[in-house]
Amino acid sequence: MELAALRSYREVCRQASISRAAEVLGYTQSAVSRQIAALERQLDSPLLERHARGVRPTAAGAILLDHAHAIVARADRAAEEVAAAGRRRSSRLRVGAVPTAAATLLPRALTRFAADDPSVRVTFTEDVTPQLLPRLQEGELDVAVVTDYPPGLPAMPGIDLVPLLDDPLRLLLPLGHRLAGRTRVDLAELADETWVEDYSGSATLLTGLCARAGFTPRLDIDCGSLLGKQAFVAAGLGITLVPDLLVPALRTDVLVRDLTEPPTRTVHAALRPHDTPAARFVTALRDAAVPAKNDLPATGGA
Repeated sequence: MELAALRSYREVCRQASISRAAEVLGYTQSAVSRQIAALERQLDSPLLERHARGVRPTAAGAILLDHAHAIVARADRAAEEVAAAGRRRSSRLRVGAVPTAAATLLPRALTRFAADDPSVRVTFTEDVTPQLLPRLQEGELDVAVVTDYPPGLPAMPGIDLVPLLDDPLRLLLPLGHRLAGRTRVDLAELADETWVEDYSGSATLLTGLCARAGFTPRLDIDCGSLLGKQAFVAAGLGITLVPDLLVPALRTDVLVRDLTEPPTRTVHAALRPHDTPAARFVTALRDAAVPAKNDLPATGGA
């Protein structure tokens, strides 16, 4: 079996779509389809079945997927070790993190880690928690910075979770909003507002919070990114909640206000046990978490 075909098959299963996998891999859809078809011919078994939302592995495909994860991760690690030995190149640490952690926590940790261990080259990727944890377990990442936003953190055998900080949510308003003069807002006062969201996990959390405050939020804008989320708020099209950790990276034409009873998420570092370089980076993350939090301004855009 071709290694490239196994990579493509693994990505198709992860994305539940041949077209999305092709986009991620930089292939054409027909090329990925040919790779999957070649695997099916080699193994004399169908590997994928279609369903309402895309494709999923057959029973035989699930077996192959388990092996594909191990084979691709082992091949990648072998290539890295051979290259490092042959060129006397520094080792690499692969870090994944939720986008909000990249605003302050990751740069601080990278600075501290590089000062203590300059021989390790750190590569970084952003993703959401439900995508980062499987990638860590499959060997694609060495450290993942994740949160317990809905749907929460699953129990994952072979993965250690290290709490880094508790991160309260804050209210993001446009300039000139009717509540702009307040420093603290009760969630119940926002029942008639339009809300902007960029991720299903935060939308689920918001819906639950508003239900406890006695109303259902009007989620009229799904913008798909943190940058878009800020832009819609700045334009006066809605309001949103943002983690305190993100505040230093916000635009200057929005306002940040406290909630009377702010919900709080916990940020964790996830790693495999006995991974020494990863453990050293987690130590840098823990050291960086305190100043990253303490340096946040009380309000933004005002």
